[in-house]
Amino acid sequence: MEFELAYLDYLKHAGFRYEIPAAIATTKGSLFVTVQGHYYWLYKFVEGSVVEKLDESRLAQLAKMMAEYHLLIERSALNNGKPASDLYNTPATLKEIEEYRTEILRKNKINRNERTLLDEAAKMILILRDFDDGPDQKPQLYPIHRDLISENLIWKQDKLAGVIEFEHVSGTNDPVIKDIAVTMQYCCRDRRVTHQLDIDSARQFLQSYTEYHPLSDGEIALIPDLMTAGFLDDFAFALWMLRNDPDRAKRSEEDGYGPTIFSKAAQWSHRNRERISQALLK
Repeated sequence: MEFELAYLDYLKHAGFRYEIPAAIATTKGSLFVTVQGHYYWLYKFVEGSVVEKLDESRLAQLAKMMAEYHLLIERSALNNGKPASDLYNTPATLKEIEEYRTEILRKNKINRNERTLLDEAAKMILILRDFDDGPDQKPQLYPIHRDLISENLIWKQDKLAGVIEFEHVSGTNDPVIKDIAVTMQYCCRDRRVTHQLDIDSARQFLQSYTEYHPLSDGEIALIPDLMTAGFLDDFAFALWMLRNDPDRAKRSEEDGYGPTIFSKAAQWSHRNRERISQALLK
């Protein structure tokens, strides 16, 4: 949490032009309070609204913001002290899926929904094992946001005004293209078939980004697999919720973010990775 606040402070003083959380000190001057052994901090409300579906104009604004943000992070000396992340998070995702499968298979009786999820889990494992170790030239890693999606963006009068939820910056290190892949996963979806990528929208978004921040062909070629890895990670987390927080899992399913849709998305993006890569490299 201390690193997260230092990170936000750096962005503010480095000239980041968008509103971000800023900790409010307590009457005793501390930025944290402890309640029942848990630490909390409070920030001033960021005025504006969330827009669920981003049109071409908003995606272009988001791309510009991300490019400027990444340039600032790349120039910084920020270091969260965490080891280099696995590019596709394969070991952790495999472990979570295998734990779910083991727990279900121990049951004397498996219901229809569990049987379906076991079948989907087997498909996800095949995709995970199909990943190689990534490129020979490893991309530079940074403490990045990793969740630049609609619900974490604040808009005022059709203008991007703020960014919230920087909680991941203190936990991992990833290439800046991971941010791009996550944004494409959630903000460039096909309007008719939600588990598929709108390739034209993704290409336009990338073109807007590279007007301000260049990317190598090698980096761009990683985006389809990073998207697939993101859906696999989401699938594993959905299984974790089923085991540990069923109420939350039910709400996510009702909102259209259950394990089945993540399985479909992972399979589609993996099956179409060459097509996506070629389109993005045009």
